[in-house]
Amino acid sequence: MRDNKFWKRFWINPLIISNANVMIAWRFLVVMLLFSVTRLLFYVFNRHLFVDMTPGHLGELMLQGLRFDLAGALYVNILNIALQSIPLRIRYHTIYQSVTKWLFFITNGVAIMVNLIDIAYFPFTLHRTDWSFFTEFGNNNNLLSILGAGCLQYWYLVFIFIFFMVVLVKSYGKAEPSKLTKKPVLFYPVTLAVLLLVIGLSVAGIRGGFTRTTRPITLADAGAKANNPAELGIVLNTPFSMLRTINAKVLEEKHYYSDSEVESIYSPIHKNLTDEKFQKKNVVILILESFARENVGSMNRYLENGTYKGYTPFLDSLISVSHSYYDAFANGRKSIEAMPSVLASVPSLYQPFAISRYASNHMKGLAALLKDEGYQTAFFHGAPNGSMGFDAMSKLLGYDAYYGMNEYGNNADFDGFWGIKDEEFLQYFANKMGSFRQPFLTTVFTLSSHHPFHVPEKYQHVFPEGKIPLHKCLRYSDYALRRFFKTASQQSWYKNTIFVITADHSLPAVVHNEYKNGLGDFAIPIVFFTPDHSLPPVQDTRVMQQLNVMPTLLDYLHYPKPYFAFGADMLDKNGAPFVVNDDGGVMQYMEGDYMLRFDGKNPIGLYRFREDVMLTNNLLNKEPVVVNRMTQKIKAILQQYNNRLIRNQMVAR
Repeated sequence: MRDNKFWKRFWINPLIISNANVMIAWRFLVVMLLFSVTRLLFYVFNRHLFVDMTPGHLGELMLQGLRFDLAGALYVNILNIALQSIPLRIRYHTIYQSVTKWLFFITNGVAIMVNLIDIAYFPFTLHRTDWSFFTEFGNNNNLLSILGAGCLQYWYLVFIFIFFMVVLVKSYGKAEPSKLTKKPVLFYPVTLAVLLLVIGLSVAGIRGGFTRTTRPITLADAGAKANNPAELGIVLNTPFSMLRTINAKVLEEKHYYSDSEVESIYSPIHKNLTDEKFQKKNVVILILESFARENVGSMNRYLENGTYKGYTPFLDSLISVSHSYYDAFANGRKSIEAMPSVLASVPSLYQPFAISRYASNHMKGLAALLKDEGYQTAFFHGAPNGSMGFDAMSKLLGYDAYYGMNEYGNNADFDGFWGIKDEEFLQYFANKMGSFRQPFLTTVFTLSSHHPFHVPEKYQHVFPEGKIPLHKCLRYSDYALRRFFKTASQQSWYKNTIFVITADHSLPAVVHNEYKNGLGDFAIPIVFFTPDHSLPPVQDTRVMQQLNVMPTLLDYLHYPKPYFAFGADMLDKNGAPFVVNDDGGVMQYMEGDYMLRFDGKNPIGLYRFREDVMLTNNLLNKEPVVVNRMTQKIKAILQQYNNRLIRNQMVAR
């Protein structure tokens, strides 16, 4: 590798691909190779934790891990790559090259070291080590002695580390000036173009793709092929886990009450023991993009002096024959927060659960619970596979299959922005269920009613404009929903099904002042529809939240086993339904007619939200009994949330 004559002969075009550019690519490939080898060693030394692993599945996980190796290696090497690509001739200076060389050895040496350390540490945590390690152990005075003892106990990992460092050093090579260096007129524009190309490729590698629907990959994205949370450790690498969680909020255990006291105040363990026979009805959940309650006419009859019609005529007609909830609320503000809330009864407090370090915790959402009872499970979303990490999260939540734009297979129906148009994709969803074995649980997440609110050309003059661009698009998505139910109603599985229709989140209101506060910002519809009317048509006035969907469904099915859920069962007449959400760091807790705002230490507001929709009359100092009761409950909820996520106690034992 030190034979520079070889690299001189390797030039394809000395004006574009210089020896220096080749060396950058070569060194990066060596790092990628070492990352993959450490992943294989990670599995070999911890194979007792993966007793059901097959060679084919291991290969699948290893292959998926390359995506995270690419992102992790780019995080580690981005500064070195930039310094080596800088469009200045100083980059060939001996001192400059020496500095960048040692930077390369140190940064990648640390990356390889933490990867190897996790081989030994993983069995104790079942998580790849992330940045919270430094929070937990940063003040430990005997950390060096602990590391020293670890080196003695795992001496073979020390030798592997030394060998890997030798490989890095021996394969480093030397970058030499190209002929281009002597031609300033060409050198600067060409090297600048190369730098811009490197930056573009690096950004795409860190994000995990080029498309507009791709967000930077997170730890949760590693679950796309994993059969259980522990397998995320094979897919991930430790440098990626650490660097991706530098700014992630780390929960701290709360001790408002003792563990026994908090269980008596509020417990997320639902016994749900029943003598009634488990009824294996199909379950279909539709999560509608941005269908805020403000836009649903039947839930806003008082608006605009009683003249308001809204923008969802079909949903209004469905609500009239359904079991619906007027005061229903989302548990988050983002699409990625809706999936765990609706499908696993896990809220996003402090940060989105789906992209937190706790997303890989062992848990059993609705799909996992029903799959154990013989259900076929599938998740549908019309965006390109990988968008928003929905495919990975659905896998973590227990869904067997994922149907995205790839499976849909007809790009002619692409809307040009996000994915397959709602009308076509909901038809695909309805017809696909006709091929499923009953009973089944399916979920679809729509996308058309998302900025830039594109309405297909053939409907541009069919649906009237509203007060904002969203309104016309909502009319289209509502029409797509109408067509879905028409197609579904003609299929054999339809009458043996319970449908849940809700929204992923609300939107900051721009029309009605009644929705421009911490109450309206979370207001959404939640509707249960049964074609056989086994749930009577009624508009329930109790408070409702996304977290309650899973417990309510399980009660309706007479699910006979204990399960874990932060929400409440709305069919339990003895239950006390509540709502909790995070309004920018202030926790909002609703119960009965009241909403309490809590800053983590003290209550800061109490409102009778049904009569005070603008939240202008703070009753904090006027109703101390209510304040004390609700403060006790929100403290218990927050303690259970923090402590159970930290301790990985999210399954009913």
